[in-house]
Amino acid sequence: MTLKAYDAKLDWAVNIMPQIVYLPREELYPRYGYAQPSRQIAYVREDLPSSVKKFVTFHELYHLEDKARWWFWREIRANVAGALKHPIGFMACVLMSLAPYRLKYYWQRIIGKAS
Repeated sequence: MTLKAYDAKLDWAVNIMPQIVYLPREELYPRYGYAQPSRQIAYVREDLPSSVKKFVTFHELYHLEDKARWWFWREIRANVAGALKHPIGFMACVLMSLAPYRLKYYWQRIIGKAS
């Protein structure tokens, strides 16, 4: 199921328990995960190594409850929370994130050209 199809299926939901949806790489690239707090859904790439997937899942679930407004602060908080819970997955994620496409994505976020 695609991200758009899943979103359309849940449009009626108002207050639901957090859900985790694992999607193919193509649906989330260049992200490893994506949180939609208003819908209480955490999307995570299904192709990630197990330890990284656990870290990213915890990271995205943290976003569902985080009330911080500045995106950079939200990322720091979610990374710290995830690293404390899944330190090996965090370290592996950091190493994977040194790939040029990921560094480009981070730079685009910093300068405001990517969300």
